[in-house]
Amino acid sequence: MRNSSNIRSTVFIALFAALFIVMSAIQIKVGSYVPITLQTLAVTLAGAILGPRKSFISLWIVIALTATGLPLLSGRGGLETLTGATGGFIFAFPFCALLIGFATQALFRSEALMRNRIVGFIALFIVFELFGSFLTYVPGVPWLMHVTGLNWGKAMTAGCYPYLPGDAIKSFVAAVIVLSLKPYILRIQSSIRSGHNESQLHTTI
Repeated sequence: MRNSSNIRSTVFIALFAALFIVMSAIQIKVGSYVPITLQTLAVTLAGAILGPRKSFISLWIVIALTATGLPLLSGRGGLETLTGATGGFIFAFPFCALLIGFATQALFRSEALMRNRIVGFIALFIVFELFGSFLTYVPGVPWLMHVTGLNWGKAMTAGCYPYLPGDAIKSFVAAVIVLSLKPYILRIQSSIRSGHNESQLHTTI
């Protein structure tokens, strides 16, 4: 039982790592520094579906492999990719997924909140906007300033303002997906958590 749970966990971690890589490859050039991608959608879905711990691991695996030189982020790899203009955003992603995972699980446990689908949708959308969008700019914009020498206003124009409408759309789409798949998400999280719970039980006994 424990081995099968570990296998399922590994498979899901690998799947969402692959999803993040694929969505990194889909990009539209905007300006010289930060392209529009579907990375934040992948981060949001990973956090909401895998939960905090496994989504965090999944994204760190991609970052670690990218650091070795594998071209996993928009066809680029190596330390120069991770320390480039978008480095602040990249290193924020695992922590965004972690917080999304915790917040989504808390929302799912609140039956009173999730009983109304409209209220549940709004709550998920706010969580995804807060942790999947706004949080990325906290390290992302200052790092962009550091690398490029742009001042605050120009860095916000180059790395924040043009992306906010797209972030809202991605949060909307993610909220629709997660709310629609809630029963399956709970089943997935239960199945990949069972081995961990079982090991804790044996340790207690």
